[in-house]
Amino acid sequence: MSALPGYKEIVDLIKKGATFEAQEKIMELRGACLELEDENQTLKRRIKELENSLRFKEVLAFKAPFYFAPNDPQPYCPRCWEKDSIAIHVGPEFLHQVKFHYARECPQCKAEFKTKD
Repeated sequence: MSALPGYKEIVDLIKKGATFEAQEKIMELRGACLELEDENQTLKRRIKELENSLRFKEVLAFKAPFYFAPNDPQPYCPRCWEKDSIAIHVGPEFLHQVKFHYARECPQCKAEFKTKD
């Protein structure tokens, strides 16, 4: 963004009778204001996302071999969480029998985890 016109510059243009130029400067300021409002909203959303992520990280508990969130019976993939901080459910639909044990497969990273169920 280039240097924005100041109040004094606009007032000087109006005093000189250069109303068209003053209007252009005002429109320039208005456009910059809209851009800043958009950026502000984007930053507020991002802050909210990061705050939610931090809260989630604080309540997540490791119970081998998975991570669990309170009041959520579905486990999260430990590989995805530890490597990329991505919470991926490894639900019962990913449960399959492998030889003499059961395993759940992460739908994201395809890692397999032995389970008792």
